[in-house]
Amino acid sequence: MEKSLFKQLDAIISSIIRGDYSQSDEMDRMQDNKKHTPEEAQFLQTLSLMSVKLEAREYALEKTIEDLKSQNAELLKEQKKNKLFSTIFVSLFLSISLYVFLIFLAAKLNYEFKNSARLVEALFLMVSIFIIRKSGFSFSLLGVTLKGALASIRIVLPGTLMLSVALILLKVFFINQGIDRSNEVFVIENFNWLLVIYLPVAVLQEFLARGVIQTTIESVLNKPYATLWAILTASALFGLVHIQLSVAIAFASFVCSLYWGYLYAKKRSLVGVSLSHFIIGGLAYVLGLWDYLFII
Repeated sequence: MEKSLFKQLDAIISSIIRGDYSQSDEMDRMQDNKKHTPEEAQFLQTLSLMSVKLEAREYALEKTIEDLKSQNAELLKEQKKNKLFSTIFVSLFLSISLYVFLIFLAAKLNYEFKNSARLVEALFLMVSIFIIRKSGFSFSLLGVTLKGALASIRIVLPGTLMLSVALILLKVFFINQGIDRSNEVFVIENFNWLLVIYLPVAVLQEFLARGVIQTTIESVLNKPYATLWAILTASALFGLVHIQLSVAIAFASFVCSLYWGYLYAKKRSLVGVSLSHFIIGGLAYVLGLWDYLFII
């Protein structure tokens, strides 16, 4: 083998060892040289093929490493998310236990403690916000986002308007049947500050019921029925925290919660369900229908 050819091959092999495969064009030109003996030409062809295979294997290895890094990052994120939801789940269990204890204590002391639900909600809200902030996750994970807000509003409006009309017709029916002797569809006295503060209350309740509880339960359950069971469980808890007001209010809260839970599962935005919650609950209040539920 000629010394010049040997030097060229030595330089090419050295570059290949360093991971530099840019000499492939030079090897192609060397193979086109008719002065090489058959053995030299065969050697050049073998070296060129080896270079191509090494480059392909190195690329495949780099791609595998990148995929493994991506999968590992995703796995760590899922583990962190599971830890977040597990912590919230424990906090939820402790909050419900506290709520049941307060109701039992109030009953034993013959004390009507109607604000026990608000107390537990406030406590669970603070704990949830603290846990989420410590986790580093965005609140958008729990539906606190404007992304898809308009779509979520469009979804809730038809059913919300139909239910609103049904509530008005129900009040008219009560008046016509003599059940309601006020003879007024809307109770003017109920257009007060309680109606105003009901908006943030509805938003906070939806954040807890849908954003925190439903999302958490859905995450810790196995597919394919995780969403269904999450909606049912969150709605049951939502009804439970209203049980001290009356059985009728608890049942109505449970039924409405099923509807809101279904809507939230479709768009994962609290905007639409919070608006629906405020419209339905606020309308029932100004119609005076809550008064009927309190006595049932």
